[in-house]
Amino acid sequence: MTSILSLAEQADAADLSVFLQRAARLGCEHVRFVSSGRALVATVAVLTKQGLLDTDPSVLGVRVFELAENATAVDTLVLIAGVQERLAREVHEFLLPVGQAGIAWAGVAPPAGNWVELGQVDSGQLVAVAEAGIAEVAAANALGIKIVDEVRRSTWGRTMFSVGDSGGLSVPAGAAFAAFGLGFIPEGEQLTLSASGPWARLTSSRGHVLSR
Repeated sequence: MTSILSLAEQADAADLSVFLQRAARLGCEHVRFVSSGRALVATVAVLTKQGLLDTDPSVLGVRVFELAENATAVDTLVLIAGVQERLAREVHEFLLPVGQAGIAWAGVAPPAGNWVELGQVDSGQLVAVAEAGIAEVAAANALGIKIVDEVRRSTWGRTMFSVGDSGGLSVPAGAAFAAFGLGFIPEGEQLTLSASGPWARLTSSRGHVLSR
């Protein structure tokens, strides 16, 4: 089933285009759109579990855009490439690609509320973790696809820091990678760290990164 996406202005379409370009560069193939009133929540999966027994973290990037006043409700998962093709026409109202099914991460819903603020994280710390990890993965590029994949999983799955009682909530390095790659780390801005159940969330003025 297809849906019509009606963004408030062309500027919103341009912002969405940049967000999806960055997500695609990180290897994201799908985006989930869910509307709430005039807010459009766009979610991409930067890191996902490979199976039920996979202990690697899930890392999602979330950004909110404004819909047109009379926009129809949207709740769908679509291919990023299809949305980018439509956005290239410089329109802010268009028919979305056909919805996709069977994508495991789209069925993992982070909590909508009950987030508890835990403190601030310096943007410089996140950039340093992301850049170090990118260099580590790049150094393995000549060693074969299997080794690169193992290095990538090890690098982004390792704990960046732990918070909460007895360090019960771990924030993976992949959260820094997602925030950096999606452009969610404004220079000189501290990001807010929050938690809800097993989920951690890094928030800046540009978007959110959720990890579990």
